[in-house]
Amino acid sequence: MKGFTLVETLVALAALSVLAAGALAVSSASTASHDVIRARQDATQELTRLRAALKADTTQAAARRPRDINGAKDQAALTAGGRGDGVFLSLVRRGWDNPLEQDRASLQYVEYRLDQGRIERLWRRHVDGSPLQAPQLLAENVRSVSLAFMDHDQWMEAWAGAPNRPLPRAIRLNLEFTSGDVLSQTFLLPEVAR
Repeated sequence: MKGFTLVETLVALAALSVLAAGALAVSSASTASHDVIRARQDATQELTRLRAALKADTTQAAARRPRDINGAKDQAALTAGGRGDGVFLSLVRRGWDNPLEQDRASLQYVEYRLDQGRIERLWRRHVDGSPLQAPQLLAENVRSVSLAFMDHDQWMEAWAGAPNRPLPRAIRLNLEFTSGDVLSQTFLLPEVAR
């Protein structure tokens, strides 16, 4: 009966350790790439959720000026920024489903705000005078938000509205993320009496 020499055993152990190190490296790389893919999927889901909410609200925008909790009426049907509380867009939308037949209208006041890098959507149960409900988180890691408004076939940085033109034709939303990435989305608003 013939056995292995010490040199043969050492060579076999060296080969086994090289294979084990390679397997460990492949496993580590696989775990790291899985984490990167997961983070990208989460970011994509956030952007999809934000876009869906904005599209649903802007395509149903109503030419209706809401009243706040104190009864004061907004200057325009759609307002953008300028309040100092992080709200970058507010409007009244139509088509709020009421499957439980609650005592409320099909109109809904909504606003979007940037608060500490988070974009949140807030709403009121009644268009006029009711308090804002708990915010819905739509996106995180946002450094800044800017809007542009299409009217008379040109983009403007501000929107004041007018009785004969209560809503713009479109809104362009520009987001800058803490990663340095920039995203631009355009939303068409419904035709209003012009």
